[in-house]
This record gives sequence, C-alpha cells and structure tokens, in this order.
Amino acid sequence: MKVIGHLEFAGKSLDQQIETATELNVDELIIRYINEDTKVSGISGKDLKEINQLLKKAKKAIFAIDPLIDSFDFYNNETTEFVISEYEKAVNAANLLKVNNIIFRLPIIKDILSEFELMKESLDNIIEIAKRSNKTLLIKHENTTTSNITYIIKKYNNLKNLSVIFSPADAILNSDSPLAGYRVLKDYFNVFIASDIDSINNPELLGYGRVNIIDLFKRMKRDKYKGDIIIDERFVELFNNDEIKKVPFYKKLFNKKSLFDKYLEGYALRVFPNEKEKLPTIYDIYHNQINVINIVFNR
Repeated sequence: MKVIGHLEFAGKSLDQQIETATELNVDELIIRYINEDTKVSGISGKDLKEINQLLKKAKKAIFAIDPLIDSFDFYNNETTEFVISEYEKAVNAANLLKVNNIIFRLPIIKDILSEFELMKESLDNIIEIAKRSNKTLLIKHENTTTSNITYIIKKYNNLKNLSVIFSPADAILNSDSPLAGYRVLKDYFNVFIASDIDSINNPELLGYGRVNIIDLFKRMKRDKYKGDIIIDERFVELFNNDEIKKVPFYKKLFNKKSLFDKYLEGYALRVFPNEKEKLPTIYDIYHNQINVINIVFNR
C-alpha cells in the first residue's frame, strides 16, 4: 500500500512538490504542474532529464498525472473534440514520464440510462487513446454519482484501461452514502481518497466528520484492501481560501474571528491536544492524516 498525494503546498515546481513528498513521507505523487506556468500536459523532452534526476535523488515516483481536464458537455461537438485532443496530449505526457495512470473526469451526466449511448462515442475515443499506449484512465469521483461510475465501468466490462478513484467525501457531496458507494465500487477501485467533511462540506480530520470513515476503514480492512491511498487535497484549498479568512470591519472591532481561525482552533484541539496555544500548519494537518492512515492499515 502506497500513500499518494497532490503536493503543491509550497509551489507548483516539481522540485518543491518532491521536497513536500519527502517532508511528509508520501510515497508517490500525482502531478498536475511541472512548474508555476506549465501544466503537466505541456511537458517537453528537454524537461525530462531534470525531472528524472529530481525523482531519482529523492527516491520518489509519479503515480499519475492529472491533466486538469474538466467534466465536459458531450452534446457540444467542439468541446468534445477539444477534450479528446487534450487527452491525447495527456497520454503523450504520460509516455514521456513513463507514468501509467491518468486522472479522468467523466462527462456531465444528467441521466445515465438515457444518455450513455449518446456519450459512448466520446468515451470510446478517449479510452482508445489510452489503450493505444497501455495507459489506465482513473475516473475521478468528482461531480458524479457512484451509480454513474458503476454503470459505465460495467458497460465497459471492467476494462483494464478504465479504473476508479473512490472518494467517500465526494459520495456525500453527490447525495450518495459512502458505505453504499463502497459496496458497489469495491471491486472496481484500487485507489481511495482518505477524506472526511464537516456539516458545511469543508475538509475535516479523519474520523471527525460526517463520512463515517472509521466504519469504512473497518470494512476495507475486513475486505483486505490492498490498493493505494490518496491524502485529501482539500485542506490546501481551505488554507488558500481568502474568502473564509475575511472578517468584516465592524466585527474586527469586537475581536471577532474568521471562519478560518475557528477551523484552525478546532484542528489544533485534535492535532495538539496537549499544546493549547499551538495552531497547526498545513504540514501538521497532513502529518496527522498520514499517521491515521499508517495506524489503521498497519503501515
């Protein structure tokens, strides 16, 4: 079992991501950028030597690339053609980096039963691009339901070039039950996002939110889960969210705290129960999350 992460905490350059992986003892990376200005699909041959040297020196590997291609409207031919060309670039980048996995976001789906045959041509084209280079498209459990994902996986007869990243937090965000989602998808995924969320859908430390993650972990252990685990990237989004850090001027007069301050204090109670004045950094939170994973799965 490997612990995997998106690691753009300190910056988008690959050397910064690798440093973060080393700091957190993350085994492998999901790469979205190779530097501040270049998405991974824009990689060129001249970048490879430096990238390979960085990875070799740090003894790290790239698990997957995420070309950051959004869910698309398959009714729009122009959009679909653009998306297909972007996945061609992503496969080329994966070939250069010698990476097997590519993050894949499904089209926008309203009714899978009536729409599948309409979207099938688009899916076929993208899957064929991956098959030609023996790549695996990892369906990101994002903005879609577990039933949609299961329907598509079954329609493709559990094709080896199509797999799933299961995210219990995303199950809830799409009005699914994480436990029910796990039951229907457990035979189709080997990558799991260790994620929890609170009552207003912001990230929560594992075991303190509404995912019921402890029960889910128990089921995974019972089923002898042998796949990999991704640490939840949403804490970074929370720390970078300037909106929740704002406090109106009139409230500042009464020493009111921002929502972010309240989150930090809540996290601190769990991360540093014996150090009342200490506030956690993003690194402290991820160390905590990875420690939980290590304990649960005896890593």
